[in-house]
Amino acid sequence: MKYLVAAIVAALTVGGVAAGAEPEASVFPKTLPFPEVRTLAGDGQPGAADGSPGRVNRPHGLSYANDGSLYFADRGNHQVRIVRPDGTVATVAGTSKAGFADGPAKTAQFNEPIAVAVERSGAIYVADRNNHRIRKITPDGTVITLAGGDSAGFVDGDLKSARFNQPYGVALDAAQTTLYVADYLNHAIRRIDLVLDKVDTLAGNGAPGFADGQRATARFNQPYNVRIDGQGRLWVPDQLNHAVRRVTPAGEVTTVAGAGKAGYADGPAATARFDNPTGVAPLPNGAVVVADRNNNRLRLVTPDGAVATLAGTGEARFADGEVVSARFNQPLDVEFDDSMSRVLVSEDKGHRLRVLPKDTRR
Repeated sequence: MKYLVAAIVAALTVGGVAAGAEPEASVFPKTLPFPEVRTLAGDGQPGAADGSPGRVNRPHGLSYANDGSLYFADRGNHQVRIVRPDGTVATVAGTSKAGFADGPAKTAQFNEPIAVAVERSGAIYVADRNNHRIRKITPDGTVITLAGGDSAGFVDGDLKSARFNQPYGVALDAAQTTLYVADYLNHAIRRIDLVLDKVDTLAGNGAPGFADGQRATARFNQPYNVRIDGQGRLWVPDQLNHAVRRVTPAGEVTTVAGAGKAGYADGPAATARFDNPTGVAPLPNGAVVVADRNNNRLRLVTPDGAVATLAGTGEARFADGEVVSARFNQPLDVEFDDSMSRVLVSEDKGHRLRVLPKDTRR
């Protein structure tokens, strides 16, 4: 336990070294940079109420904006919503009824939106799951279809002819010229060239499996999300492989952690076990925080290949407080704010957004 605590401290220190850290003197949980869990929004009841704390319904993918707002896909409400810097919840787009309609944000319709990615310009990209489309909310509040069509499929090409099968994750590269997509039921990572208006497949070939390798030789099994780190690498929670995968910009896929079978085990990355991981948040030093949904925990993969539990007891219920006693009910996605001072969490069956603030006393 002391080794893992020291590893957590080092991994969650952006520079990779925790000043003054002494592994043998580490005491759990006071040495952790994120020692407690709080509720950011939602009251635990499914609903679509704006304000504070507001009500949400199965919140999924998160995207932190440079103005301090947290955008999220409110799956059960078929909406894109926001937690403003003052803590109030507001609706950005969607009518709360499932459907498909482009147009003004108040009348536009989505069908179980799963993930969002916010551009520096203020535009928002949305993985619209049951519409099999990637949608875009422009800065003036208009919803348009970026790519995909009326039916599910696995087709590369121009934006109109391209087809997806339940897109689940979206992430922008640093230049904001490429949008990556976790194409859930195509078991692939796709990319949209926002300059050339083209879609192609970076890794995976439409068939489920578990294999590392280059581009079409690699296999995923329901990749749930995608995030990009500072080196341009993609991190993928590979849900039914119960693993965390990494993809280079050239399409080389490797397994970072997870044994390929559902379970719960900390320790060396190759033997560690997850149960339906659905969210990842990489840090600059190579560590990654994982939303381990069915284990009701947040896990951490350290740069040197150790897996540790960051928060949650495994019991599916609600409790704020110290990380050793806090509880989640299916954490879905994780995100850091720009200063790396907070871990932000969406909670599916808990119908809340949670936050782990950094201990400013350290």
